[in-house]
Order: sequence, then C-alpha cells, then structure tokens
Amino acid sequence: MNRRVILGIVSWLVVGGAATTAGIAAIDVLEDGITGKNVRPLDDDAVHRALSRAGVTRTPSAPVPSPAASTAAGVTRNLAARGGGTVTARCEGGKVTILAATPAQGFHTDGFDRGPATSSSLTFESAEEEFAVTVDCQGGSPAVHVAQDDGHRGRHGGRGRG
Repeated sequence: MNRRVILGIVSWLVVGGAATTAGIAAIDVLEDGITGKNVRPLDDDAVHRALSRAGVTRTPSAPVPSPAASTAAGVTRNLAARGGGTVTARCEGGKVTILAATPAQGFHTDGFDRGPATSSSLTFESAEEEFAVTVDCQGGSPAVHVAQDDGHRGRHGGRGRG
C-alpha cells in the first residue's frame, strides 16, 4: 500500500478515536447534570416554590390542608381556596395577615387586603368565575372561607379583565 494511504487511515483512526472519547466525556458530564448522581427528591414545599417561580399554578380538586408552622411569632398555613388558588396566611395575636396569594391557572387576584386585621380578604377572578376569599384566625390558626360569585360572568360579559 501506498504510504499516503496508510498515513490517511491512521490519521482517520486517531481523529475518530479522539472524537469518540470527547463525545463520551461530554455525555458523561451532561448525564450528571440531567439525571445527576446527587439528585434528591423535592418535598412538597420545594415543588410549590419551584412551580411558583416558573409561573405555574395548580387548581386542587379539594382543599389541601397544610401542616401549621408554629413559631413564637404566630402560626402560618398554606390554605387552598377552592377553585381560585392558594393563600399563605399567618395568625399572630388574634390578627391575620395574608403573606402570599397564588392564583390558579387562568385566575388573577383582585381587591387584595393583606391585613393584619381580624379578617383579611382577596378575590380570585377568571374570565368565567370569581371567588371571594376571606381569611381569619380560628383557634390561633388561619382559616379560609370561600364564596363563589355566580353573577361574575354576566357582570363582565363572559370575558376576563386580566
């Protein structure tokens, strides 16, 4: 065989081997980032924080009670407001403060009264529905009360404002 042909074959094998090695190394690095050997499952709060940062919300089919977080400064709870979203509220000294409100998909908040007060309120609205949400303290822990406004569709002509 010609010396140039042999040199070409050897060069091709060296370049092919280097490319294969680089590809395997890159896949190894990417796999650690995608599936990761240090992956740990997220708890419920971490999932909700990640979803809220991404702008994703969920509508629970039934109120989901959360364990009360009790500190010397009061009791904080995440409360499902049937259909419209979730509310995080804190009771302290007999007064409630709404710390956060996360509307469900397709909803927005309106008429937000954070407190602290004996009761605080907000409204979750969509193009089709409106939920009046009131939060107060019962036994030192936040409690949510939800009333659906059946006249919402007629008031806005079936179209949302947000």
